[in-house]
Amino acid sequence: MKKKKKKLLLIIAGAVVVVVLVVANLSMNGNQATSAQAKAVMCKDVTETVSASGRIQPQTKVDITSEINGEIVGLYVSEGDRVEVGQLLVVLDTVQLRTAVDQARYAVEEIGARVKGAESNLEQATEEFERQSRLFDRDLTSDTQYKNAKYAFQTARASHDATKAQARQLKSAYEKQLDYLQKAKIVAPMDGVITFLDCEVGEIAAAQTGYTQGKTLMTISNLSVFEVEVEVDETEINKIELGQASDIEVDAFPDTSFAGEVVEIGNTAIASGLGSQDQSTNFRVKVAFTDPRVKLRPGMSATVDVTSATRDDVLVIPYSAVVMRALNLDSLERARAEELAAETGSTGVTEVHAAEAVDSLQIEESSSDEDERKDLKGVFVVRDGKARFIPVETGIADQKDIEITSGLTEQDTVITGPYRVLRNVKDGDAIDAEIRDEKDENGKA
Repeated sequence: MKKKKKKLLLIIAGAVVVVVLVVANLSMNGNQATSAQAKAVMCKDVTETVSASGRIQPQTKVDITSEINGEIVGLYVSEGDRVEVGQLLVVLDTVQLRTAVDQARYAVEEIGARVKGAESNLEQATEEFERQSRLFDRDLTSDTQYKNAKYAFQTARASHDATKAQARQLKSAYEKQLDYLQKAKIVAPMDGVITFLDCEVGEIAAAQTGYTQGKTLMTISNLSVFEVEVEVDETEINKIELGQASDIEVDAFPDTSFAGEVVEIGNTAIASGLGSQDQSTNFRVKVAFTDPRVKLRPGMSATVDVTSATRDDVLVIPYSAVVMRALNLDSLERARAEELAAETGSTGVTEVHAAEAVDSLQIEESSSDEDERKDLKGVFVVRDGKARFIPVETGIADQKDIEITSGLTEQDTVITGPYRVLRNVKDGDAIDAEIRDEKDENGKA
């Protein structure tokens, strides 16, 4: 009997211990704070940049093509040569061209003789018509003779006019053949350097026409001024303006930055990857080097950082601290009023009813059908060991920080991470914040 009593007491004692442990564990879990990283709001200068990559090219270059079809019989430059305006570059075969010029000249000479004959015929017909007119006025000639003289005059005049028109046409054809002959000699249109050469003696140069592009024989570039041609995404092109200062990093010159300036902004969108996941819409932007002493070569790869905006001594926080929340506006206002009342000692309800994110958090049902939810941009600040959601308005941003134009002060400390905490934290959650400063972020003691 005593053994049964003793056994019962041991069972009861064990059950009590288990209950106490469970209650303690639940109590500890209920009061456990979420560990998070935080940073104090600070004032600093912010510089917003737009980055893009592209290739270096001369600001001024001319592609040389032939205006006539012909065999190249003379090539007088090599790639890398410096040329002056008017210098002879290429000579095409002129045998057929000279023959065409001679034929056109003979036609002009022939029509010139015919014009003189037409002038003589017209002069003779004019004199006869005038004589017949005087006789007809005095009734000294017949009506038939008068009309024959009149018609002969009109025919001679028309023939003369037609012959002169044909002479002008043949003269134009002759001048055109002369122009072709002159174009057989291709000269430099500007001072510069031959940066591209793609022709050889004996090759047939294809002419550029209104329907065909023709072949680029060579390219002359002015290497005194270089620029980088980049493509800027459509979401950032509105930040780019002419004259904006830029930093240019050239792959061939590591750890070196060159000064530049935006000199051209494209108006036509460049679409690529249409209908695919990689579809993009960009705009062409050209940034010129402002230092002419830089030793560059066309085609080098470069990255451009265009300074689109700057702000001096403004409130900033890490960009990662900004979150979006779908909030019940009325509930949030009541929560802030209750918080203010608690701080000032007034009576009020202390429970916070701010709603949470739509996509990842449970949203409390509104107690009133009139309450509205709205996506708000904001941050979570640490106040009295708890997370409080504060709506903010932002300005420009650099690669790490973003400007805060309203909602925060320098006395605030915002939660900056990790990502899973920012994703799941609720207004009013207990927070164990690890305050980080600039030295911590840079890995210094």
